[in-house]
Amino acid sequence: MALVLQTLACSNATNPDNAAALRDIAAGQAGRQVVVEGTVTRVMPTAAGPSGVHERFILLISQPGRRVPVFVADNISIASAAPIHRGDHVIVKGELAFNGSGPVIHWTHRDPRFRHPPGFISVGGKIYE
Repeated sequence: MALVLQTLACSNATNPDNAAALRDIAAGQAGRQVVVEGTVTRVMPTAAGPSGVHERFILLISQPGRRVPVFVADNISIASAAPIHRGDHVIVKGELAFNGSGPVIHWTHRDPRFRHPPGFISVGGKIYE
């Protein structure tokens, strides 16, 4: 199973597709792997939780006629922290989820148990996974 997930993750496109992600958000399709690009509008303090410490930020993703803020939670207990600043242009690959405030992208790193395809954050031309 782990090999299958790794193979699928490698074959997944790493090119941003904001239109597909916005369709998934509009349809409430949690659990889908998305690759988006946008501008960081807010960086929040790191937060510790039961699954580790997370860096957190809001990413504004858009396509013509539509702009949606998405909360990104990156587990830096597993992955390297990305040097995120307000105004940065970033690419994020991860799993789409929803909380009471709206869309969330998490699993932006490898899954040590191989249950989720690996994700990443790309900023300044460097990939953090």
